[in-house]
This record gives sequence, C-alpha cells and structure tokens, in this order.
Amino acid sequence: MTEAVGRAGAPIIARSAEFWGYAMWGLAGVAIAVPELASVFRLGPWPTISATIGHLAVQHNWVRLLVVFVIVVLAYYAVAQLRGDPTEPKVVNGRQLTANGRVTTDISSVRYVNFEGYLLASVASYAVGIAVAVAEGRIHPDSYLGAYVLYGLIALMWIVVPSVLALFRREVPFPTLFRTIGYLERRAHPVAAVLLALLVILLLHLAFYPWPTIAS
Repeated sequence: MTEAVGRAGAPIIARSAEFWGYAMWGLAGVAIAVPELASVFRLGPWPTISATIGHLAVQHNWVRLLVVFVIVVLAYYAVAQLRGDPTEPKVVNGRQLTANGRVTTDISSVRYVNFEGYLLASVASYAVGIAVAVAEGRIHPDSYLGAYVLYGLIALMWIVVPSVLALFRREVPFPTLFRTIGYLERRAHPVAAVLLALLVILLLHLAFYPWPTIAS
C-alpha cells in the first residue's frame, strides 16, 4: 500500500483515500438521487438535475452539445483510469495523474491539502446548497435558482476545485469518481459494474432529456 506525505507531514494512506471516495461520492449521489426520487413521488421542493439541465438546454441549445462533450471526455479518461491499481500515480494518455486520479504537472511533487479543512468546506457548501434549494423551492416552486446553486456547488467542490488544485500539484483527500469505482471494482466487481451502468444511463438521460420518456 502506497503512502504520500501530507502538508503536515502525516502519512496519507490509500485506504483513507478509498474511504473518503466512498463517502464524498456517496454524498454527491444522495444529492442527485434524493431530488430525482422525490420528483417521482411529487415530494421534491426543487427541480431534479435532469430537469435543470433540460431547462438549460431549452434556454440554450449549446448545453446539449456540452453534455455530450462531457460524456465523451469522461469515457476517454474513465477506461484508462479503471485499469490497473487505483492507488498508484500513473501516466494516462500522455498525462500525469495523481494517486487520486487527477491530472497534474509533476507526480513526484504532489502534496495534499488539509484534509479536515477541505472536507469541512465541501460539506458546508453542500449544506448551503441544500438550504438554498429548499428555500427557493418553497418560495418559488417553478424557479431553477436553487437547483443551479445546489448542483453548481457540488460540481465546484467535487470536480472543479480538486482538478484545479491538482494542476498546481495539490491533492484533495478523495479520489475522482472513476478512481473510486476502481477501488470498488476490486472489492465488489458486480456492484461496480451496476454502478457504471447506472452512471451511463444517467449521462444519456441528461444528454437526451427527457429520454427514456418519449415526449408525445
């Protein structure tokens, strides 16, 4: 099992990264699944992520192109990330990746940011997003503002900020989604396969919303 040295000099063990991967992406999954299920039972106070992206696509046609672009890029990097040992830094398609699966400029000089601080900031932003989404949904049921805030904060703290930090050779405590699935694949291959299938369905749903519902 590999180790990296954190900012305070404490060892960062791969098992810890695996745990935080499950915790952080599980939290993001809940943030997406709860409003989706609440919408089915007409209990949700804010729009689902698919309805939000569908609304954006109606307002701006280029959003559909952006979603397809993201799907292709994810597929391009996901296949390579799912191969091999998820605990090891590696070079994928000519790019250096940290042990947590993010593109960096120099694997050998990557240092971890403060674990507690980043996790606290992520959970706090999630709580703020939920609060804004619920409040906006109750006051303005037809508004998408709360959904933009909630899903935007998740994208920011789970994807954008970690990716930007990695470019400057700083690593957050949890791995990318596909690196996390790589951990899961070693422990429960069927579960990882089902999770990947559900993820593909979600991405297709977002790209071709309202598929699989056929508009009459």
